[in-house]
Amino acid sequence: MSERNSGWIVLTTYSSDWEARIAKGRLEEAGIPAVINNEGFAAIYPIGFNSIGGLPLLVPAPEAARAAKLLGL
Repeated sequence: MSERNSGWIVLTTYSSDWEARIAKGRLEEAGIPAVINNEGFAAIYPIGFNSIGGLPLLVPAPEAARAAKLLGL
């Protein structure tokens, strides 16, 4: 994981970019920072990203419980 993501955890992994983007948007609207890992790869190769493990949605570790509740996880 990059230095930018230090202290962040994978909240969940999505198999489609639209699901990941909706979840990220919901979190950001609630004031929770979120990062979609592999997002650039999914934009370039929209069919092939599942072969690299899907799209992990990361949040800061202290926000994980609140984020999970917000997304119903």
